[in-house]
Amino acid sequence: MTIPRLELDNRTFDDLVEELRALIPRYCPEWTDHNASDPGITLIELFCWVAEGLIYRTDRIPDASQRRFLELLGIGTEGSLDDARAAAIKALQGPWRAVTAGDFEALVLERFPRIARVRCLADRALDADAPDEERIGHVSVIVVPTGGDDRPFPTPALVEEVYRFLDERRLVTCRHHVVGPLYTDVSLAAAVVCNPAMQAQGVRRRLYEALQDFFAPVAPADGVENQGWAFGRPGYESEVYAVLEGVEGVDHVESLTLRRRQESLWVESGKMVAVGDESLVFFDHGASEIAVTAAR
Repeated sequence: MTIPRLELDNRTFDDLVEELRALIPRYCPEWTDHNASDPGITLIELFCWVAEGLIYRTDRIPDASQRRFLELLGIGTEGSLDDARAAAIKALQGPWRAVTAGDFEALVLERFPRIARVRCLADRALDADAPDEERIGHVSVIVVPTGGDDRPFPTPALVEEVYRFLDERRLVTCRHHVVGPLYTDVSLAAAVVCNPAMQAQGVRRRLYEALQDFFAPVAPADGVENQGWAFGRPGYESEVYAVLEGVEGVDHVESLTLRRRQESLWVESGKMVAVGDESLVFFDHGASEIAVTAAR
């Protein structure tokens, strides 16, 4: 929608002359000659001519002033003025203030291409001594950087940069915290039967690759629609069964045991691996055991 041009004052020379001539009887009743030959009328017309010129300038802002105003808004003016004005309007229409959790997430993702995932938790201070306690008025922003790491974690410099960025956009009453994600370490033991025509070694390799893609905290850059493992999403045994049985060359899965790291030990997790709201999942390839045998 085109923004209508504002007219701050649309009075013309004739309008001004007529208005002032109508005021003469009220303020100067002894002035009775209102013809154009009267010197007083000549002065009124002169003043109205000057006023019309000022009104014309009032409705028009010089290009230099417009460029300066745009620069104050942080808009570059190297190109055409029309493009700069369009960029300014687009920027002003976009979100700037972070109020809701969704605002924090959207602003960070838009500003930082180095960040692949963001999760904002309200009423939490994850960098405090008791991160699980409710902290009214606090928000914790969890950032996951891009890259090929199996367990991506932001650098201190990136955390500080995001913190300063949000500090300008948060509400005055809000305390914000920027942290990296926690990881729930998962491994498994499985016995898989493959088709007789397939090589067990190749099937085992594809099984590990499928599990790493399934539990990946950041989706690979190959057009996959999902963003990666969702924060706080539990892992179910039935889903892992489906992943394993969907691998090329697998005939069926004979057994499966999910395990979760608890301190320095691996413990069986049963039918489900619980994951905290601030956590993603890390699939430990080295701690997993997948035995592949050929069907008879």
